[in-house]
This record gives sequence, structure tokens and C-alpha cells, in this order.
Amino acid sequence: EIAYKGRWVTDDYMAGLIEEALEESAAAGRYLFHYTTTIQNHMSYTADKYGEDYSFPPLETTAALSEEARTMLTVYAEGVRDSDAMLGRLVETFSASSEPVLLVFWGDHLPYLGDNQMAYRELGMDVDGLAGFETPYVLWTNESGAKALDWDRAVEELDLPEELSAAFLGAAVLELTGRGEENPWFRFLNTLRREAPVIQRETCLLADGTLTTDIPAELAESVAKWRQWSYYKLKYEVLP
Repeated sequence: EIAYKGRWVTDDYMAGLIEEALEESAAAGRYLFHYTTTIQNHMSYTADKYGEDYSFPPLETTAALSEEARTMLTVYAEGVRDSDAMLGRLVETFSASSEPVLLVFWGDHLPYLGDNQMAYRELGMDVDGLAGFETPYVLWTNESGAKALDWDRAVEELDLPEELSAAFLGAAVLELTGRGEENPWFRFLNTLRREAPVIQRETCLLADGTLTTDIPAELAESVAKWRQWSYYKLKYEVLP
């Protein structure tokens, strides 16, 4: 039975689905690439998000916050606690597994905390430009996974920069596990990310660290192909 917190499917329930999927794949002798999107800590961060009578832990901050900003941050922080618990559950579960497991955990965008980045500004955070699109990511592997690969060599060959568009993260992870060449789509993504590790609308961060809107013609052609191919996959799901 699906578990809800308010009207939102819980992160803990999603963790259970991941555990079940790996167990079933391992029993069948198959590899598993499980791309899971959670929803619990998505906007809106209103006081009634988890029900009218839900009691949130107090939010401690040294910043002087408006009531609206404090409410949004309080509700968001509750979701962060549950997301953290989800990651902790998966780490504990897979630490005990004999199957090699690699977890990748990230947010696809910053949370909406008011028009014009209101709560961020009240906290004194600068989220202008590309900073408004930055979220951290975590890669973790269990002991079996660490033994399965030569990680030092794999990471060196990966050319993984400090900043990377989330659209490339899945392909980079497959390459890290030695499977980046098995699918033409992921092979294309890994080639493109080495030229421009960050692509946001008409702005690219090139491999040499240059941030530009004047995209070279050959790269612009690859970016256009990436967007067209992405649309095709979203619309038709399976490539021939």
C-alpha cells in the first residue's frame, strides 16, 4: 500500500521500492539501473503541506526572516529530514548487501522559496545566474561495489568535473561502472559532457572552464542534437 505524508508519497516508501527492485533483479541475475524521482519535498512549502494539524519542529536561524520565508523554510526542512532519512535507510540496507551497489543522490533544481528567490535573499544567499541552478550530488558505494571496480582508475578516466549538468549524471555513472558504451544515447551524452559539462539554456560551461553564450558551431550542433534526441526519447520512450 502506498504511504502518504499529507497528500505526498513519502520518501521512505520510495526507498522500499528501490530495495524491492534490487532484490528482484539480483534474484533474476540481472543488473539494475533504477532512476527514481521522489515527490515528497517538492513545492509548495505551505503550512498545510502535511495536513492542517501537522506539528513541525522549530526552525533555528540567525537570519531575520519574514513569516512567509520562515514558513517555507520550516516546511522544506521537514522534507530534507525525511530525504536524509531515506538516504540513510538505503545506505544501511545496501551496506549489508553482497550485491555491488552504487547510489547517486541529488536534487534536480533548487527549491522554490518565494518569488524572486525571496527566502534565499533573506538568508543572505546569492542565487543569481547559474548559482540559481546549482544543487550538490552524492555518490556512495557499498563494500561489494568498491571491490568490483578499480575506482581510482575509473574516476581518473571519467574526467568528472566539479560542476556537471544533472542531465549528464546518469551517463557519467554508467561510465563509472564500465557501461558507458553499451547504449548510443549514454555514449553520446558522455562525449558531449566532455566538451561542455554544464549546459543551461543558451549558456555553456566549456571543458576549459570558460562560461559562454557564444557557443562554437560544432558544439552548438551537438547541443541541438541533444535537445532533439531528448525530446524524441520523452515523446516516444524507446529508440529504434
